[in-house]
Amino acid sequence: MVRAWEYECRAAELLDPHVFTWFAGGAGAQRTLRDNVEAFARWRLRPRVLVDVSAASPATTVLGQALSLPVLAAPVAFQRYVHPDGEAAMARACAAVGTVMCMSTMATTSFADIAAAAPGRPAGCSSTTSPTAGGRRH
Repeated sequence: MVRAWEYECRAAELLDPHVFTWFAGGAGAQRTLRDNVEAFARWRLRPRVLVDVSAASPATTVLGQALSLPVLAAPVAFQRYVHPDGEAAMARACAAVGTVMCMSTMATTSFADIAAAAPGRPAGCSSTTSPTAGGRRH
């Protein structure tokens, strides 16, 4: 697989249809999902030719934490629906490449178990509300 959407197509083949629909969909009218897809489509990579890249590095810092690349794993709920190790597997993968996992408040693994899966690596946590849980309605 080369393109990001190919992973989504493969997930559609492998996952239970209800689980796939939940992961592939967006909230409400899916406006934000649509906006994000359109925004990413506008990005272009401009190859640099005849430029010395022998010392180039994607390393950066986020909130004072050194990362090997400028990519963080977004908070994704219910990860055990797609893998038996769930969020612990994501934490290990992030630690292996030197980046940070943002944990969902709707994780299927305890925060303690996620932290134990990647000792010494920081992790962020998302906090969300929903109309059914007393959150604000728009």
